Amino acid sequence: MTSEVLLYIHHHLDSKISLESLGKVTGYSPFHLQKKLSRELGTPLGKYIQEQRLHTAAYLLALTRLPILDIMTMVGFEDNSAFGRAFKKLYAVPPLQYRSSQTHQQAHPHQTSRYISTNGAICREAPKTARIFTSRGDYFSRESFAIWEDVAAYIASIGKTPDDFEHYSVFHECPHITGNRDSRFDAAIVPKGFTLPAEPFLQSSILDGKYIKFNFCSAVQEYESVSAEVNNAVAAQPEIRHREGASYFRYDSMPSPHNPDNLFINWYLPIA
Repeated sequence: MTSEVLLYIHHHLDSKISLESLGKVTGYSPFHLQKKLSRELGTPLGKYIQEQRLHTAAYLLALTRLPILDIMTMVGFEDNSAFGRAFKKLYAVPPLQYRSSQTHQQAHPHQTSRYISTNGAICREAPKTARIFTSRGDYFSRESFAIWEDVAAYIASIGKTPDDFEHYSVFHECPHITGNRDSRFDAAIVPKGFTLPAEPFLQSSILDGKYIKFNFCSAVQEYESVSAEVNNAVAAQPEIRHREGASYFRYDSMPSPHNPDNLFINWYLPIA
């Protein structure tokens, strides 16, 4: 039971986590749940949840470029001052100083190594015209990111920078369903505010229709377990029905083929 509750907590750090919501997960009454978990964790449940929010914030501060206010809301804080005070109490310095100081990060290392929210947001997306770079391989391997060398070379060849584009991976099948680890996928870039030269065989529309969007950040070696956890979360919602179509990762910045770990990702799954 404890592992189930801890997984729920880590999947819902961007939400208010009440004893009532945890009780629905376990079937325990809030009183017995709090007593049991506090005893097994060796600390009050509320303190444990607060610390997990702050440990995850430290991870995101240290290893991503996400704005601090975004990180604050992603770990369940609504007030910047309250977030700063709580973070400084646990990590000795304010969030901005922690991000900018390797010394502080080494003295107070973050205690978690991934972020995942299974609070899926349903959205409708208008199609976007993208430049496509096709590839095949194992979605869950670092080697799959080699295609981004071609993307970087193309961007440089037209006198642009990575920040001039949105960056996506397009997945044409689900290894959890097909069992096929050698799958087609594309790297895709969408220009921000300008049009690329027409190349009909290298362009495609992406993100067209209705999706459920999840957010996560982790090392690539965690992608397979993250994928399984998100699929389990979708399966637990009978009102959500998959439809045929590609799924997409949207990255917060262009992936490095040499060090693709800890990108913040919006994962779009097609639904009916």
